[in-house]
Amino acid sequence: MKGPGVVALGLPRFVQVKTKRHKAITLDDKIAFFNQTSTLLNAGTALLRALEVVGEQSESEKARQLIAKLTAQVASGSALADAMERHPRFFEEHWVELVRAGEATGRLAETLVSLTAYIEKRKAIQGKIVSSLMYPAVMVTVLVAALFVMFWKVVPTFAAMLKDFGSELPAITVYVIDISNFVQANGLYMLGGAIAAGFGWTRYTRTAGGRRVRDLGLMLMPLSASFVVETSMERFAANLSLLLRSGTPLLEGLAVVQRMFRNQAVYYPALAAISSHVEKGSTLAEALERTGLFTSMVINMVRVGEESGKLPQVLEEIALFYKLRVEIILSRLTGLVEPVIVIVMGISVGVIMMSLYLPMFQMSSGPR
Repeated sequence: MKGPGVVALGLPRFVQVKTKRHKAITLDDKIAFFNQTSTLLNAGTALLRALEVVGEQSESEKARQLIAKLTAQVASGSALADAMERHPRFFEEHWVELVRAGEATGRLAETLVSLTAYIEKRKAIQGKIVSSLMYPAVMVTVLVAALFVMFWKVVPTFAAMLKDFGSELPAITVYVIDISNFVQANGLYMLGGAIAAGFGWTRYTRTAGGRRVRDLGLMLMPLSASFVVETSMERFAANLSLLLRSGTPLLEGLAVVQRMFRNQAVYYPALAAISSHVEKGSTLAEALERTGLFTSMVINMVRVGEESGKLPQVLEEIALFYKLRVEIILSRLTGLVEPVIVIVMGISVGVIMMSLYLPMFQMSSGPR
């Protein structure tokens, strides 16, 4: 079938816009699903017809299949949230809860707009985190690789040449050559051990005990502690605000937020305690204060929000504040790590080269 309008306008075939399709379901596909569905609902389209249209124009083959399943389930009488809940691989739990609250209050289109904006913000934050840490990670990899190559190839070449001189070598040269000999003898074992350690640590941190060790370790280091705390504040405030705005009761919202922190060994039990205190009659601000894990700014702002009856709006302001704080911490962390890595690289390479050339300088400046 020819592209719409191509014949009528007399345009050549290559002018037709072709949709680039892909197989996997990406985060952009999920954003497009919520965004397009909310747009159609706001335009007065019925939910079932909106799902059919969104499915037809999806750029992902798997997303089209998934939306077709959702459409069939909704057509058979299921709520959209219940249909989404059957596909936990693609829809996060708090997304489902938000949609359920939106359907219950009759504000599904508004809820989907808020959810789309939230997912886009989370994507932007995650992108900034990755981009901020990418350069230091590359620099560390280059440093380790450069040192490994020098000890594996460069130093042995100089060591053989210095051995022919027959003179006594400086202590630093002997030390560098000993390290080189060790790397040559055990380099493959070291490489295998590093890979095994990385794999083992990854597996270990997937367990409850491993996550606790990791998170407690991060909380003990000043820079990483600030990052963990402030990202947790932003995540808590942003999600609870979104849930409350959609009509979710406070206790249910806290339960959903707690499950979102299930992989965070420090804040997960704290949120369970908060829910328990609120259920017994405490205010949210009092419950947050009892944990000792929430900043005074969050506690005081939440107290003001509860007293004024504007808790969702106040939580949204808190989330925005800590989003900016996280960006500042990332820039500081990157600005601090980059020069440190460059200095360490320069000193390491300089020491190795000095140790190799020092015997030659001593021989050339000695008595003839």
